[in-house]
Amino acid sequence: MNYPQPICEETMAAKRTTDDIQFNLDSTYFVAFEMAHEALRRGLAQGSDLNITQYRVLTKLMQASKPVPQGELGRLLGMKPNVLTQAADALASRGFIVRETGPSDGRTRMLSITKDGEKHVAAVNEALIASLYASFPTDNPTYRTILEAAVAASAQIEPPLDGGRPPRFPASRSLTSIELVRQETERTLREATGASFNECRIVQRLGELERPERVGELADQLMMSPVNAARAVDRLAQRGWARRLKSPTDKKAVYVELTDEGVYEGFLISATMNDLAATRLWANLTAAQREAIEQVGHVVVADLAAQKRAREQATLEALIPA
Repeated sequence: MNYPQPICEETMAAKRTTDDIQFNLDSTYFVAFEMAHEALRRGLAQGSDLNITQYRVLTKLMQASKPVPQGELGRLLGMKPNVLTQAADALASRGFIVRETGPSDGRTRMLSITKDGEKHVAAVNEALIASLYASFPTDNPTYRTILEAAVAASAQIEPPLDGGRPPRFPASRSLTSIELVRQETERTLREATGASFNECRIVQRLGELERPERVGELADQLMMSPVNAARAVDRLAQRGWARRLKSPTDKKAVYVELTDEGVYEGFLISATMNDLAATRLWANLTAAQREAIEQVGHVVVADLAAQKRAREQATLEALIPA
């Protein structure tokens, strides 16, 4: 079992700088997060042949008011040199960026975006917005406002370039920010618990329910594919964090509940995520911006679930004898 590590004084100091906000990233937050993540990735696929790494590089260069040393760009993006080089090669081959030799060191490579690169970001941004609006119930003015506020807030998660251009295209910046959050979340949870992101989401949801739940219903609640949910449950059972249960009246139904160890790991997962949000992920956001992101889960996703239940109930009430 992995036990919590003591929180260092630096972490505690960082936590005190977040307006004393109590973070509680429950399962609805992660449902909204995954919905936005998938919607933005679909938008990128529809609007560009670039992958997310290449697009992160391109959008970061668009913020720059002058050429950026390749090494400095890699540090800002948290990318390994070979990963950044491959992304820069792909962008240069498409005419989206140019490389220049450094003014004082011939070994330094300076990167800057071209006009074609800027046009491409503008076009992709429209595809990202369309995909987001297609995924969330924006016909409701309140939900549309919440989504737009959340997108604007998400765009601030990844730190801007010092002395860069005024920020543009919040949907594109949200994509790069959410991808950064996704990677950081997966890495942090695996380091703290050894478990995957999907495994942690299921543990979190079972901890909220405090009772057994059908695997298929868990997948539905978390907007996770049944196959991915079943695989995650299998791994949790192997870890000893969960146990499967069968119904004596429905042989096809498979239920799952947390073991005592799983309950403990659920507390660790919640503490890890709330600490990560408070000290690193949302460090650049105001209290209002953090609230906007949380509302997507607590308000919009909850209503989507309620609408689905209402449709299912209406279908049941309309049933007639065969």
